[in-house]
Amino acid sequence: MLTDDGTGLRVDGERLRDFARAGGPSAPAPAADPREAILRTFLRDGALTRLPAQRGRRRVLLEHITERSFTPGVRYPERAVDDALRRWCEGGEADHVTLRRYLIDDRLLARDHGVYWRP
Repeated sequence: MLTDDGTGLRVDGERLRDFARAGGPSAPAPAADPREAILRTFLRDGALTRLPAQRGRRRVLLEHITERSFTPGVRYPERAVDDALRRWCEGGEADHVTLRRYLIDDRLLARDHGVYWRP
């Protein structure tokens, strides 16, 4: 805000306090679903930015990827699984092989002789 004589700026403390109490212009709305907050953090434009280190958060993300990539009961050759997972990893820090390993370890995908399925 300009001072009365127009020579400089001053801070309007009262207005600043009111603004801070109101939450500011870009205060994010609290996430109704913690899963949504995790997905917003680790996915950008449908691609995985990185894998969370925390197991619980990683599980939420893996479940999301599994639900959107694989139909229960359908059997997939390894190449089809890799192709599906590569799309999630484009432009991010994660790679499809690590992602596949986590899906197997967390039992979101099962595997037998190079064939995968969602149990």
